[in-house]
Amino acid sequence: MKTGKSIEQLLIEFSELEPYGFSSLLLHCRACKVPFDLEQSVRIDRIGLFHQRLLVSLDASDYHRAFEEEKLSPFARMNVPSDKLQQLHTFLPKAWRIHFGWELGNHGWVAKSYLELRPRFLKNQELEPSERLAPNQLLFLGYKWPLNGMLPGVVTKYNILCHSPPREAITQWESSVLHLNHEYESSEFKSLTTLLKNCDTTEDPLLVLEVSDEGSARFSYDINLYDLEQTVDTVRDPFSSLIYRLFRESVYQYSKSYLESIAKERLGHLATGVDRHGSIFWTLYYGAIRVITQND
Repeated sequence: MKTGKSIEQLLIEFSELEPYGFSSLLLHCRACKVPFDLEQSVRIDRIGLFHQRLLVSLDASDYHRAFEEEKLSPFARMNVPSDKLQQLHTFLPKAWRIHFGWELGNHGWVAKSYLELRPRFLKNQELEPSERLAPNQLLFLGYKWPLNGMLPGVVTKYNILCHSPPREAITQWESSVLHLNHEYESSEFKSLTTLLKNCDTTEDPLLVLEVSDEGSARFSYDINLYDLEQTVDTVRDPFSSLIYRLFRESVYQYSKSYLESIAKERLGHLATGVDRHGSIFWTLYYGAIRVITQND
């Protein structure tokens, strides 16, 4: 990850989140000299494009050092429902990384938190731990809730589908996505996955996650592409063509313009699936940075 942006820059850039715990989290991290990671994303669906989305991530050791006296205070400032607060209290000690998210969608602001659990690794031929994570294990336990309090919160589970060499991981992601909806059976989607396979410039395994919401038909697959060391510009043309095929002209035009504006950012995750109404959505994560607070 890059190092860079100051706390002041982030507070100005995301000033609209000040009432929802974002500012207090960053300022407290600075006061405690705790570094954190920040990542942005854009969601595209039949309704439109939503780009006011960001994720702040801390190592658990840093989090517990910063919030030693009030372990749940960041969640309380984000208006987490009381029942979810109790679940967070139970699972927080098991997390080795803690993620906080804010997203502006069609129905207003949504807050999220993901507890990243310590994973198990596959064994190599000498029965020693390898660098690859074992499949079929829960990696993230997620919670999301509307900040207006009008709807109940939702629990999201992220299970490891595979952690494999790039071509193998991309093929697994592609075949899994194809089973979700016949609309993925297109030359545009094939062009996107073929391009990604041709970006196989690393031996590091890529992580594919299977994502589901409890009590909902929402289901998706997420692939982490950061280790390919590509920019958004790499996938811009085939991804734009795919958006054009799936969604209306206005969504395509807005998406094309936005992708151009972030073309130089690092390509992160690609996630796609069907929402609770059965409609396709895409999310592109990009530009993860490390925010250093020691000298801020």
